Amino acid sequence: MNKGDVYTVYLDGNVMTVCVVGFYNEEFTGEEMVILAVVSGENMVHVPVDDLQALFPDRKYQN
Repeated sequence: MNKGDVYTVYLDGNVMTVCVVGFYNEEFTGEEMVILAVVSGENMVHVPVDDLQALFPDRKYQN
């Protein structure tokens, strides 16, 4: 499992698409946690890599 991976999961009988956003260690237990974003297919946008510069100009975003 890596940052940016997209998975289809079944939760309580519902199909959901999730994307791995990041990881952290829980402060008290030390357990590794994953941060997931729920992705709606209706809100997905497919953009050519060459067009990303127009969407994310230099120094206007963080990774």
